[in-house]
Order: sequence, then C-alpha cells, then structure tokens
Amino acid sequence: MIARIEPTGISVRHGKVQLRFSFYLEPDDARYEEHHIQVPVIPPEGYPGELDAEGNPVDFADYEDWINSLPRVWRNNPFHNHFVRVSPDVTDAEISNLMRDSLAEFYGMWSRGEDIVRTWKPKVREMPGDMSAENLERCALKGLDIANRAKQFEHRGRS
Repeated sequence: MIARIEPTGISVRHGKVQLRFSFYLEPDDARYEEHHIQVPVIPPEGYPGELDAEGNPVDFADYEDWINSLPRVWRNNPFHNHFVRVSPDVTDAEISNLMRDSLAEFYGMWSRGEDIVRTWKPKVREMPGDMSAENLERCALKGLDIANRAKQFEHRGRS
C-alpha cells in the first residue's frame, strides 16, 4: 500500500493547510483488483465529434462508440482519499507520521471490507485555525512548499 500527497488537493481551509492523502493498493494488497482498472487513452485533440456550447457531445451514442474504440491502459485509482488540516508550522516528520498512521488505519478498514466513508469517525474535533491575513498567507506558502515537494512524502506500508 502506498500513501501520497495529491498536490491538487492542497488548499487553505479554516485557517489551516489542508492536505489530501491518496492511498493506493499494490498487487499483493487486499481487494487490489477493485481499483486496478482499465481506462481509455484520450488523444490530446479529444473527441472529434460535435460538441454543444458547454463542451458536451451532441450525439452521446457516437461519443460512447468513440470512447469504446480507444486503446486502454491499466491504472491504479486510490482506494481512499483522506483530507487533513494542519498548522502552517507542521514539520515534515509530523506530516510523514500522519500519513503513515492514516494509511495503516484506512487500509485496516479497507482490508476488513468496511465502508470507510460510513464507518470512520474523526477521533478529535478540531478547532478552526487563525483566520488572520498573516496566517492565511503562511498557510498558502506552506501549502505551495508541500505541493512542490509532494513526492518526498510518499509512504509505503506492508499489509
């Protein structure tokens, strides 16, 4: 199992830095096949058929035929995404520990067949952070720093 920080999930929320941990399975992990899927390879030019003003296919049956004609590749989707909010003063070690502990907790639920979204209850209700402009700027800068170094935080665990 693997935990990664998803840079597109980093934001400032309630006066804290919000991080998105994405948890992936490896071939020897429980229920791996549920998130190891085939997806179409969409060419850069996209769908060649007619689109409406919002960019949606006008002829959905033609669009489905086009999608079904494309080559496919195998991809691993996350089995769970978990959002955490941390202080802008958080250390790399604290982030790594939080990732490691979260991966173990959620993989445990996953491997037992539990519905993570319905059964997981936060252990602590956190209070909002400092909403001052100075703190929000610190959060934004910390978020950018973490996003730029996201690969450094990858954690692998054994099931």
